[in-house]
Amino acid sequence: MRTISLAGFGLLLAAFGAATTATRAAGAADLSVELSNGLLSLHAADVPLRAILAEIARVTDVRIRATDGAAPAGDETLTTLVLEDVRIDDAVRRLLTGRDFVLVYSSTGRLREARVYEAATSASARTSAPSGADVARLRGAALADPDPRERARALEDLAANLDQRAALDAVVEVLGRESNPGLLERALDIVGSERALPLEPVLRLAASNPEPRVRIKALTRLSEQAAQDVRARQALEVAAADDSAPAVRDTAAKLLKDVAPK
Repeated sequence: MRTISLAGFGLLLAAFGAATTATRAAGAADLSVELSNGLLSLHAADVPLRAILAEIARVTDVRIRATDGAAPAGDETLTTLVLEDVRIDDAVRRLLTGRDFVLVYSSTGRLREARVYEAATSASARTSAPSGADVARLRGAALADPDPRERARALEDLAANLDQRAALDAVVEVLGRESNPGLLERALDIVGSERALPLEPVLRLAASNPEPRVRIKALTRLSEQAAQDVRARQALEVAAADDSAPAVRDTAAKLLKDVAPK
């Protein structure tokens, strides 16, 4: 699987909106897609993959297309999947596991488009979980491959298998060892989909990463925990007052306004 990191992914604010909106697929008892507060819930039972992707595209306004320009992409593979309150990009990634695709984001960090390049060779290639040895191999590639494109590919494959603790641990390691800003932003997005955010590496990135856009992304992740963890709130307060980059200071101040009072 291929992915890209666009310079200027920028801040992932509540780009999906604070107000709750919900949309359900009509006329399909075996397919339900709902969007609420920017999170997607999906219930599909033996539904063609193409139909699921089409409904996600309709509900979210994310364009999903094949490289020949067809929209939406996908095939007729019958797919059964249940997802509850996940990020849109995580849902698309799960559905496209085993296919070659690129996710394109806007300057605000919102998923804008998914481009599908290659169908899986079989349904099992998309649904089977990797073994522990496979996860170890992906971890090694995500941390040490000299080609950032290969590290990105391994990172995306790890993201598709976060139900394995080793995969999440590997992504957290990436936060501590990666230097490529785009890959760090992507790793922050991945761990941000977890209810239990690994706070320590995110705090370090927010405080000391040399790239303002990485600090912004880290602060955004921390803002989601600031109501529960005083360290996250303090990181926002320090950044709002002292960060060397005006964009980071402004972002931290805005995020603080959205955090529940102490």
